[in-house]
Formats: sequence, structure tokens, C-alpha cells
Amino acid sequence: MEFVILGQTALSAGGRAVSLGAAKQRGLLAVLLYRPGSAVPVDVIVDHLWGNRPVDACRGSLHALVSRNRSVLRAAGLPNALARTPGADAYRLDVDPELVDYHRFCRLVDRARRSTDEGDHERSTKLLSTAVDLWRDEPLADLRGASSEHMRRTMKEKFLAAHLLLAASHTRIGRYDEVIRRLEPLLLTYDVDQALARHWITALYASGREDEARRFSIDFRHRFRRKLRTEPTIDLPSLHLRPRSARGGTTRNGSEDPAGFRPPQQLPADISDFTGRRDVLVELDAVVRAPAAGSQVVVVTGMPGVGKTTLVVHWAHRHRDRFPDGQLYLDADGYGPTPPVTPEDALGRFLRALGVPADRVPPGGEQRRERFNQLLADRRVLIVLDNVRNSDQVRPLLPTAEGCVTVVTSRTRLISLTVRQGIRSLVVPPLSDEDRRTLLSRVIGTVRTRDEPGPTETLAQFSDGLPLALRIMGEQITARPRASIAEMVDELGARLLDSPDDDEDDAKLSTVFAWSYNELDSPAARLFRLLGLHLGRNISPAAAAALLGTEPRHAERLLDGLAKRHLVNYDTASRYQLHDLLRRYAAHRAQQEEPAQCRRAALCRLLDWYLLSATNAARVLTPHRRPVPDLPEPDAVEPLRFGGPAEAQRWCEAERANLAAMVRSAADNGFHRHAWQIPGAVHEFFGRYGRQDDVLVMHQIALEAAETDTHQIGQIGTLNNLGGTYFALHDYHRAASAFEAGLRLARRLGASGPINVCSHNLANVYLKSGDVHKAVGIFKRVLTGCREGGDLLGQAAILHRLGDAHQQLRRYDQAALCYREALAIRERLAAWRDQAVTHERLAALQLRTGEPEAALRRCELALALQDRGRDDATRCDILITAADAERALGRYPAALERACSAIALSDGIADSRRRAAGLAVLADTFLAGGDRSDAYDHCLEALAIIGELTGSDLDPVLNRLLKIESALAPGPPGQRIASTALRAATSTGSQTGAYGGA
Repeated sequence: MEFVILGQTALSAGGRAVSLGAAKQRGLLAVLLYRPGSAVPVDVIVDHLWGNRPVDACRGSLHALVSRNRSVLRAAGLPNALARTPGADAYRLDVDPELVDYHRFCRLVDRARRSTDEGDHERSTKLLSTAVDLWRDEPLADLRGASSEHMRRTMKEKFLAAHLLLAASHTRIGRYDEVIRRLEPLLLTYDVDQALARHWITALYASGREDEARRFSIDFRHRFRRKLRTEPTIDLPSLHLRPRSARGGTTRNGSEDPAGFRPPQQLPADISDFTGRRDVLVELDAVVRAPAAGSQVVVVTGMPGVGKTTLVVHWAHRHRDRFPDGQLYLDADGYGPTPPVTPEDALGRFLRALGVPADRVPPGGEQRRERFNQLLADRRVLIVLDNVRNSDQVRPLLPTAEGCVTVVTSRTRLISLTVRQGIRSLVVPPLSDEDRRTLLSRVIGTVRTRDEPGPTETLAQFSDGLPLALRIMGEQITARPRASIAEMVDELGARLLDSPDDDEDDAKLSTVFAWSYNELDSPAARLFRLLGLHLGRNISPAAAAALLGTEPRHAERLLDGLAKRHLVNYDTASRYQLHDLLRRYAAHRAQQEEPAQCRRAALCRLLDWYLLSATNAARVLTPHRRPVPDLPEPDAVEPLRFGGPAEAQRWCEAERANLAAMVRSAADNGFHRHAWQIPGAVHEFFGRYGRQDDVLVMHQIALEAAETDTHQIGQIGTLNNLGGTYFALHDYHRAASAFEAGLRLARRLGASGPINVCSHNLANVYLKSGDVHKAVGIFKRVLTGCREGGDLLGQAAILHRLGDAHQQLRRYDQAALCYREALAIRERLAAWRDQAVTHERLAALQLRTGEPEAALRRCELALALQDRGRDDATRCDILITAADAERALGRYPAALERACSAIALSDGIADSRRRAAGLAVLADTFLAGGDRSDAYDHCLEALAIIGELTGSDLDPVLNRLLKIESALAPGPPGQRIASTALRAATSTGSQTGAYGGA
């Protein structure tokens, strides 16, 4: 089997081509094949396929494309290859990269590079010839737009780089005719590429075609100057190929060449187990290859321990052939324990390396710089300036000579170089998960890691992608060959930031981090320490200000300073991330340098800020909900205030993971009231979108905290929120247990309001689990209590649920009456979200009673209300009902689009019940449109889902699927469905019965 993306997307299986459908369908496959095995976000897919169209507008079409590609892959023998990524709005294509021509090309090129580095040019040429022959046509031919063009450009750069490497290897073994044959087709496309021109000129000249080489060189220079308006750095053939010893004793500018000059070879040794970094290496290749006036310079930055030096040294060794006049290397000691190297001292070292006798090195810095540039004027030299402190240290060391390349590494973003002088900067990220495991295997040994994959994965995650951390752990394990990896996992995790058995100080992460930390001024250092108390995914300046007890603008300036030194990273335009290992180091410094009362006060300010900001968001998003009781006064912090629902929603979405982290941190540090108040503040709007796993964990922590706090109202509220989350997850048994516990406590207190809330919630469980009459009895009692107490919000909620109960009992007139009464109250209260919910139930009722047009109009009204804020579960229900109404009206394309959008939303909130309901509508629509095959696929998938779930609320969906099965029964697909349906029905019935008995 082979997938093709180096040309029009194609698939061959068993020696024959497989039809992949229309261009959009092929394009989706191409996007996923570009990143096999990786989750590709839906917004990225939409950008490639539809450009700037809104994601939600394309979901239906995307789901249809996914469905068609799944059918194709299933027929090709890959039934489960295309999957939706759990918990993320993304798709993943699980195929072996070796089956994709482009990834096979990349692997062959990587192997060839290693062979080249080892001097095996014969093997390199074979691998590269196979690789470049895989290219058929324009890569990703089925994709259009700027994003796709960027991907295509990256692929073409790799294609050219492979040809250049192939030319270099052929040249080293004297096959100049082969160089000419391979490069000639590329000359028109890459007509101003200097590396390509250099190989072409070399091959012509070495083949005895000197006149052609000279003519090409002259034409190339004219073309280069005309198109790029600068001078190329390639040499004329005669000068380029003549050895330096034959050039005489002077450089082109007339300066004297040091006698007996031998090119310096100062690069540190390359490591044999260099791993990953393919993207950064390609970027570095592209930057250095780009035309530039004068010498070329690139800055490589990144956090301590991320492997900047190793990366640059490895890259430099791969490109030594490009610098026949030598490689200079300087460890500038910018962040080490010794003083940084001065520019004057560095220039003196370089001059001596370039052959200037020590007693003839000029005394002053300017004289040394002038002499340095004179010596490099006629040479192609690589200069690596490692561990640079700031721009002032590196600026005097940058040569002016054309043909030289300088690579600078620094923990600091050298802004004055990159901004003022236009020098390109690359950031080295942590290693990917796959590369972490690979590097550990190389350090520890493949046998040990293969035998203990679980502990190896744990260690890989401990490292957070820092090669230094991986090597520290790997060396510790290697030193104990008789110990299992599992035995050492806990010890290594605890000791990662300090390896006392290691004699080399600079091999300790704590020492490496300290070099950067010790350079901070007092306010920045204090903020860095206190950031160790923030366990969230990222932090805003406002949250940092609360932590520090200062103004947000001051906190933002300090964060920018830390980011400049790579002690924090930019996350978004207004947020910052702290690497997990750096957070641990920061917490360690806080433990050592911040008094306990100061740490506690800082954490209290942070928790107050999150709690009060979340409360303000709740006032905007859920104005009718009572705030949690006993809130702290905002004395030491300034919580955020929000101008409207959209602003509040954006903040909640951005802070969701952080708020969950704050709850755990509050509980762990004895702030028990915060630990139950924060989940209480965010429960209502966090329950409207996304997976509920994090909300469930928050409420579980909150319940224990409320009990420890002995706050009984807090306990009742938390039990209701916990039950509500179980209810949203369709875990009705646990939901009932939580509501019953809350009801018992409310009755002990004699609190009528909480009694009504708990009773109403418990009745909802009875309704969902099939005990409708019991639920109706409770609803009526609670409705009387709400009316007596003037609780309009409670009345509307109960009337809505009574409408659900009557609809289940087929009392459609009574259901409509209850819904309309509930809707009137909700309109009076301007509760737009609740209005949308009731409109959807009325639409479902109208659809059931044969009014699809009216149902569709009501769905449109509900969607318009829903647009005011995010509520994925409600929106999913509305879209399912709207799709069913479109189907009933014979509008099949619209029905398919809405059903697919609903299914996509159900995936986003991980709701299998809603997914099954959407699939049932989708299957029914396909069947009505005459597409029996797609009807079969979606019916089968829905039945498989239902077979794994419990609850009588699934009966309507199951009955509908059985009707679809019956309609398909005359054909073979129907016979296959029948047995599946029977198993699903039997399974569902038995589980429901067991649950109903409980």
C-alpha cells in the first residue's frame, strides 16, 4: 500500500489504484497525510480546504468528507485509520509514515545525511537517488491557499536540499556527469539559488567544460543582480576551484595572507545520537541559503537545557563542505560561572586561529576587528558564537565579508540584532514526544527501553522535552545496569533538578537555570520565584500582578524581561508560559528565598483574583444565578470586570485549565474555601462547552474542601454541582447519589430553597431513567413551593421539565402548554440561554406532531438566541432537531450539513448519546435520499455506540435505528445490521433494566 502526496493525492493497494473522489476529498486526505499519526485541528483543516470561511460554516461539509474518506480507507483495508482525537477538535490519520511517499523521502534523506557525515558517499548517493525519484509532480496538488503554499514551499526546499546533498556526494566521488544530469532540470526553477549554481559550475569545470562554466557564472551574476539587487557570493570557476595555496600570498583586497595558513577547524565534536529537530534544521538551512548583502547571520535562541549548542554544532558539521576555509567557534560564556568573553578577547582568539602570530595581533578592539574582516574578505568561513549574553557582546564579532556565515546561540532574544539589523532569529522548542522516547532509547539502550515502555514514557514526560534532562536521567539509569527503569522512575523525578552524584556542575539543570536566574534584577527574580506557585498552563499579566501585589503593566514589563531571557515563553499575545522544569526550579527558589508567610500571601492574592474574576464573569454570563456565598473582599487585588458576554466567555475559555489548577492548588495548600468557591463560580458556564472531565475533578476536590471547611451551604451547592456534572455525563446513578446527599443535608438545615433545588435535580434523574410518573409527582410539589416563594427561575425550570415528562408520556398538548409557560417566564427574565433550550424542545414537539416547517422556524430562533454565548450541548440538540426537520421537508443537503455539524459538536463535548442521535438523523437522511451505503455505515456506527451505553433515554434513538435497519433489511447490508442491532438492543435492555432496578 502506498499514499502519494508528491503530486495529486493518490492511494494504491494491492498493485491497483484506489479512487479517492473529488478534489476536496483528496485534499482532506493530503492534509492528514502530511502529518500522519498527529492530531490536525479542525480550524487548520478548514483553512487548507476552504480558506478564510468560518469553521462552523464548514463543519457539515467537513464531516461528509470525513465520512467518505473513512469508506475509502475501510475498503482499502484501513477500517479505523481516520479517527477524531478525543478531547480535541481535531482529526488524526493513523497510518505508518513509511506508507506515505513524502515521509519515506524525508527518512531516506535523513539516512543519507548520516551516511554523508560518516564519509560514506556511495551509500548516500544511492539513498538520495531513491528519495528524489519519489517526486512525481507538484506536491499537495489538491490543496490551494496561503497555508498550503507554505507547506508546499517547505517540501520543495527539502527537495532542493536533497538534490544539493546528492550533488555534493556525487562530486566527492568524482561523478560530475551525474551531477550535471540531475541538476539540469532544476536550473530553470531555481535560477538564482547560489548553492545550486555553485554545484553546477563545479561539475562543468571539473568535466572540462570551462567555457560553459564561465559563461554560466557571468549569466548567473547578471541574473542574480537583476532579480535580487545585490551581489552573489559565488566565485568565478577559476578562483573557486583553484586551491588556496595556488592563489598567491594576498587576498582579493590586497591584504597579506598569513604564511602557512591552515584552515581552522574549531567546531566541538558532534554527538553520535543527535535526535529530532528536523524542522529547525530545515529552517536554518533556508535562512543561511537565502541571499544577503554581506555576510549571513542567524540567531538561535531557546530556554536553558533545550539543546541550542548541540543543534548548531550538529548543523555545522553537516555543512562543513560549504566552508572550505574553516570553522571558528567561540563559547562566549554569556551565562556561565566565569565572566563573559569580551569582544576584544574573542577577536584576538579568532585572529590567532586564522594564522596571525600572537605577537602580531593588534592591541585595540577596532584594529582587531579591521584585521579580522581583512582576513575573511576572500574566504568562506563559518563562525559559531555560542552562549552569547547580549547584542553588544556579539555585534563586533560579525564579519562583513561575503561568503561567511555566522550562527549565534543565546538564551536571550537579541532584539537589537534581530529587529534593528534585520537578522533572522530561530527558536529551538522542546523535543516532541516521539523524539524524547528516541533519545532516551539511544542513551539507555533499545533493549531496556523496549522491555519497559511504560516507565520509559514516564521518564520522557518528566523531561518536558529538554535533551539535558533526558541525558541526566539516561546516564543515571545507564550507571545502574541491574536496576529496572521502573525502580528508578520516582527517584529520578524527585532528583531531576539536582543530581548530587554528578561531579560536573554544568550537567545539573539547577546550575544551568541558575546562570540565567542570577542575572535578574530583584523585582524580576521575585516574580520568577512566585511564578512557581502558579500551577496553571499559562499566566496573564493581570494574574501575575495579583501574585506579585503590583500593577498589571509593571507585571507585564517583568514578564517580557523574563521572556527575553527564555525563563518564560510567550504563549499568546497577552499570555506567558513557564516550562514545567523551570516552574519546579522557580518553586525551589521560592522555598529557599521567600518566607513562608510571603508565599502564602502571594498564593492567597492569586486565588482571590481568580475567584473574584470568575464571579464577575458569572454575573455577566449567568445573571440569574446566585453567586457563591461568603466571597472574600477584593482588598489586595483588582479582579477583572467584563463589558459583555463575549468578553467574559473569552476569558473563561482562556482560563479554564488555570482555574482547574487553582482549585487543586487551593486544596493542597489549605485554602479550602477557595477550593469549593471557584468551582461553584464557574460550574454553570463550564458545563456549557468542552469535555466535562475537568469540571468533574474540580467538584470532587470541592466537595472534600467544603466538608473540611464545614460550610454546609457550600456542601449542598457543591453536591448539586457534582450531581449536575454526573448528569451531563449521563452517569445517572452517581448523579442521584449526589442529589440525595444534598437533599438530606438541606432537610437537616431546613433550607427550603436548597430543598427545592435538590428535589428538582433528583426528579430529572428519575425522568431520564424512565420513572416518569415519579418524576412528575416531585416536579409538581416543587413547582408549588417555587410559586409560594416567588422563585420565577425555579418555576420556569420545573415547567420545562414537566413539558419533557408529558412529551415522553405522549401528552403533547400538556407538554406544549408547559413549554410555553416556561418560555414566557424565561422571556420575562431575559434568560436567553434558557429560552433557546425551551425553543428546541418545542421544535422537537412540533416535529413529532407533524409540523416540520414550524419546527425549523423555532430552531432558527433558538440558534439566534444561542449565538449570544457558547453552549455546545444545547447547540448540538438544536442542530439535530433542525437537521431532522430539514429531512422531513426533503431538503437532504441541508439536513446532512446540520447533522454533521451536530456530530462535530458532540465530539467536542465527548457526548456519545448526542453523537448517536446525530448519526441516526444522518443515516435516516441518507436513506431517504437513496444512499443506502452511507445509511448503512452511519446506522452501524450509531448502533455500536448505543451498545456500549445505558439508560432508557436511549430508547427513542434505538427504535429509530431499528426502523432504518428494517428498511435496509432486504439487502445484504441490512442483514449485517440486523445482528448488530439485536446485540445492541439486548445489551441496552439488560443494562437499563439493571439500572432501573437500582
